[in-house]
Amino acid sequence: MRSTILTLTLCAALALGGCANARVTDSGSAAAEPTSKAEVPAQTESTAQAAPFEHSEATPRPTRQNGERFEEQITVLGMEETAHYEHLVNDTLGVEMDYDYEAFVRQSAPDYERFVSVWDEPDHPENYLEVISSPEDAETAAASLAAELSETYEVYRDTCELDGAGSSIRLVADVIKGTNRMPDHLQTVYVIPAPDGCRIAAAHCFITEAEGFFKRFTYLVNTLSVLAQ
Repeated sequence: MRSTILTLTLCAALALGGCANARVTDSGSAAAEPTSKAEVPAQTESTAQAAPFEHSEATPRPTRQNGERFEEQITVLGMEETAHYEHLVNDTLGVEMDYDYEAFVRQSAPDYERFVSVWDEPDHPENYLEVISSPEDAETAAASLAAELSETYEVYRDTCELDGAGSSIRLVADVIKGTNRMPDHLQTVYVIPAPDGCRIAAAHCFITEAEGFFKRFTYLVNTLSVLAQ
């Protein structure tokens, strides 16, 4: 099922708060004026350079049991709807979070949690969120991911406040490298600091469905909190 064509203000719609964006170039340095059509605040020289990442504490969330189900009101594409969530705890991965069990199929393993759209083929999904754990600190992991994504995309980096995990690094890959065109498949990657490294939540969306799915994934990522492994 396809939604309407993604508007060129996708990145602005994804923003979780005021964030400072910077493009990652081939050399790994940041450029002050990204070529994406998304509205991105101008960078100063000091904010464009990658600085050591400082993690802030998250807001305490309601205590829920593994497998507990509940309802929440969310807004997607300007329409309010009731989402049916299930709480999950993955002690091996070191995360707990909620997911919409009517909109996504959970694929769980000790080293990842994946949430695939119910309208996608489970083995070949186009719209899914995958959460993994990394022993690298958030700054190192983000730099490595940005370098990898930069082989194909123009990459924009900012920081955002997640409700359950606090300050995190976000990488947005929505423009084909060296062009001003959007690819068929878009990615937004959240790198979340943890005492034992970091957690990485990568949202993948097909362009014609991205506006709605990225919004749903934003709700899911905001429920994620880090557990000690």
